[in-house]
Amino acid sequence: MAAGIRANELAAFGICRPTLLLDERRARRNIERMARKAAAAGLRFRPHFKTHQSAAVGDWFRAAGVSAITVSSVDMGLYFAAHGWRDLTVAFSANVLESDKIDSLAGACTVHLVVDTPETVAALAQRLRQPVQAWVEIDVGGRRAGVPWDQPDAVLALVRALRGTASLRFEGLLTHAGHSYEAEGVAGVLEVHGTSITRMTRLQELVRGAGLGPCAVSIGDTPCCSLAQAFPGVDEIRPGNFVFYDLTQARLGACTEDDIAVAVACPVVGKSRERQQLVLYGGAVHLSKESLRDAAGRMTYGRLATWRGDSWGPAAAGAALVSLSQEHGLVAVDEALLAAVEPGDLVVVLPVHSCLCTDLYGEYRTLQGASLPRRQSNLVPRD
Repeated sequence: MAAGIRANELAAFGICRPTLLLDERRARRNIERMARKAAAAGLRFRPHFKTHQSAAVGDWFRAAGVSAITVSSVDMGLYFAAHGWRDLTVAFSANVLESDKIDSLAGACTVHLVVDTPETVAALAQRLRQPVQAWVEIDVGGRRAGVPWDQPDAVLALVRALRGTASLRFEGLLTHAGHSYEAEGVAGVLEVHGTSITRMTRLQELVRGAGLGPCAVSIGDTPCCSLAQAFPGVDEIRPGNFVFYDLTQARLGACTEDDIAVAVACPVVGKSRERQQLVLYGGAVHLSKESLRDAAGRMTYGRLATWRGDSWGPAAAGAALVSLSQEHGLVAVDEALLAAVEPGDLVVVLPVHSCLCTDLYGEYRTLQGASLPRRQSNLVPRD
């Protein structure tokens, strides 16, 4: 195991600082698997592009037959519209302060917005000049955004408000069951999935029964979409993280560690024999501070992967990131790894959460040495 932890051949690509690696083969396999699942279930596949935010990776989805996508901001929508995407859902509570940008986006493609308050509907109806589609967001248990599932009168009032506007065309009910990330394993995720669909389809029947017309249902979280085999009453799925997966998804059972398609190459810059730790050039600004608690109760921020010559393997036993500062990462290792790894070696870290980790970089480095540009959502675009 110790001999397989070093990835020093990556230095041939000029890697000498924390670098975001992408295994294209795994990512394409993840895309194709989810596309096949959606097709077999008769679902519209509208993947969320917030995880990869790359026109190049977007082309891999096109190759899998995808034509409609999800984004998490209007600026992200403008980026992908500039790269030829013409059907976009902005799956974030509509921001009325961006009405002019929404109009620009809607002038270039079909735009689907998400609303959860009558005040937002009224403001958008007054400000928007271009017609858009609109989903009513439902909170099925995540307690982040959306009309609570157990407030049917509020749901009906919002649908009626949309039906009363000229510029917002009611499309259906949308949810993201984010609490699936807190579930206990596969059984817990599937319980969240079943409960979420039951709550959504009851509201769907309510809307139809009130004579408010067609009402589609859209769901979106990666754990449920990865693990569920049945989607009764659902019209579309919008998972995003599945393109890369990560340690969180592996912990839930939504993927195997061999499905994780991104990792960070980090130089070893020191080691402490007293603490039995490696010191990495790779901190919170390279990995994010997302964490998981391990079997010993420690908070961990990533794990070193074994290296197999052409890609990384599963997480190595006895090699967990236990502390992150801005630039430093400290890895608790066993005695064999401490003896085998030296300053100047490169190691590969599997991320806890790929969405946040990848957003810290402006490009991916493939395992063939190619650089793929990536949009960074934390950079404010110029007008």
